[in-house]
Amino acid sequence: MMARYLDFRPPLEAALLLAIIAYTAAVRVRAFHIPQSRPIHKVSLHASTTDSNNDDDDDLWNADISPLQQQRQRHNSEEQYDWTWSILPLPEHADNTSIAERARCAMMSSSTNNHHHHSNNKQPAALQDRCSVNLDAFHNGRCKAQWLHVDPPVLTVDNFLTEQECDDIRRITISPPPAGVGRVIKLESRLSESNKSNNQGTAVRLSTTWYVRYGAPQVAPLLRSLMQLLPDIQLEQTEEVQLVRYMGEGQGFGWHEDALSEQEATMDAGGQRIATLLVYLDDCQDGSGRTLFRDLRGGGKDGKQCRLGVSPKKGRALLFFPAISTTASIVEEEDNGAFGNVYFDHTRADHRTTHAGEPPTGQNGQKHIAQLWIHSGKHTPVVFGRGLNRHSEAVL
Repeated sequence: MMARYLDFRPPLEAALLLAIIAYTAAVRVRAFHIPQSRPIHKVSLHASTTDSNNDDDDDLWNADISPLQQQRQRHNSEEQYDWTWSILPLPEHADNTSIAERARCAMMSSSTNNHHHHSNNKQPAALQDRCSVNLDAFHNGRCKAQWLHVDPPVLTVDNFLTEQECDDIRRITISPPPAGVGRVIKLESRLSESNKSNNQGTAVRLSTTWYVRYGAPQVAPLLRSLMQLLPDIQLEQTEEVQLVRYMGEGQGFGWHEDALSEQEATMDAGGQRIATLLVYLDDCQDGSGRTLFRDLRGGGKDGKQCRLGVSPKKGRALLFFPAISTTASIVEEEDNGAFGNVYFDHTRADHRTTHAGEPPTGQNGQKHIAQLWIHSGKHTPVVFGRGLNRHSEAVL
């Protein structure tokens, strides 16, 4: 129909119309992959200090005060407006014995499963309302999930991929890509990303991204390991595989959320993003290039608490949950802004998972990650065009 319509147009008008159609389609594709973001000053993209374990001692990564902290500061009564009730670090990082005990209980297996849990394995209370996670050793005992934070849950899995598997995936970013990869889409992020319609501010992002087909043999180990780690999800719930490279001290990703806005979390998109899996494909110099969680605390040197950060290690996977599952008829008790509104798919964004990608150290420093987002429902791949990149093509 479109071709027939263009036949009656002069060549110049037809070319202009096709250009407009192509641009509109590109904007729609990009909309599925813009994360929610919150303000951060551009200076925060530079490495904070030579000692990456002491980021709380400088103000670069603290340039933006947590909105949860701002809300607490607006009120005099900490008992009435204390948001810390909703955050549980590891017991050894807790401020007092009461919080430590709550954290220990949350890490214990619970007999109550939500609608996402179809396996026979009992999940810890902290993982209720989230994907079921295989906390036992897999890959013949090669790797096992480790807790870094209890609520919201943040876990890592070392040796998630072998060094050879990481190298094979990284080669996709080299032009020309290896045989069998097929078409790869490369995008440069050199400007600030924002979502003004949701008043979420701007997150500075400087990086290069490659979108890879599900059928590329190099990403097969990544997809197989994902299915082992999250045994109840279906491959159809995953977005296209993304490979991201940050090069030099000027490239990183400011504070942002992976949860989608209500306009973006459509039925075609698969609803909300309920899990984020990052796999580090290389090591970074001097412990730089960390993934930092703005509102979460971890252990530092000499027992000092500092912002939770995960250092890149080749083959290490990082798992966290940008949203929780709930029911449309039940709204959680007062949470002081920790969670978003209930969506059509019975999910709520978890604002506590706001995070950033720290730049790698050194002028020639590089950080490569493989990234997968998992949705609450079946995701329709759109980056390569509808029907041109199918989940069924994956080599599992």
